[in-house]
Amino acid sequence: MLSSRARFACLLQIVLALTFTAGCGGGGSAKNPAGGQLLQQAADVMRTVNSLSFTLRTTGDPQITVKSVDAKLLRNGNSQGSVQVTELGMPIQLDFVALGKTVHFKGLTGGWQQAPLTKVAGIYDPSAVLDPDRGLVQLLLTATGASTRGQDKVAGQNCYRVHATLAQASLARLVPGMSANAPADIWVAAADHHLLKAQVQVPSKSGGKPGAVTVAFADFGKPFPISAPAK
Repeated sequence: MLSSRARFACLLQIVLALTFTAGCGGGGSAKNPAGGQLLQQAADVMRTVNSLSFTLRTTGDPQITVKSVDAKLLRNGNSQGSVQVTELGMPIQLDFVALGKTVHFKGLTGGWQQAPLTKVAGIYDPSAVLDPDRGLVQLLLTATGASTRGQDKVAGQNCYRVHATLAQASLARLVPGMSANAPADIWVAAADHHLLKAQVQVPSKSGGKPGAVTVAFADFGKPFPISAPAK
């Protein structure tokens, strides 16, 4: 006959198994919550994020203009960082500081210039990323076919990897130049459900093997001091 401690351990295992499997249809398992559930949880958490840093990198020859981004963002839309784009086959580096409806930028001329944010939003609009009506929240909520593919580590954090199709309208605000829905892997932190990384498959410019765009997020809630650059 099982001891009281052994019976309790067995009961606990049953309860945990039921907790993980209940209501998790569509890509879940006894160990992994369903993909749709994870993306909804990530959207709820990202809706409350007031600041973060992110990087964007490309591999292969993806059919987009932006090649890389390094940025620090605040919920009010203020941001600073750098973006590299390709113009006429040549990489161009653009440093920027966005404050309200104004952006300060420094490119090939070497000096800081100032313009309305709308003038450069077509190249990259960092204010959209944390906007719950335009950015990451909508990217997660409009994803379809979500399926949990396993568990990984990102930046030392345990996370779930979810495969889904991302909607073009939301994706293009994060990855300018996207002209269609795209398959992606999305990594959601197991402990607090922050969105840690997304890797999007993008058609190649040459029509060959698809390229990829990888976006990683960190420094959630960090109070970045963003101010206008000295002229």
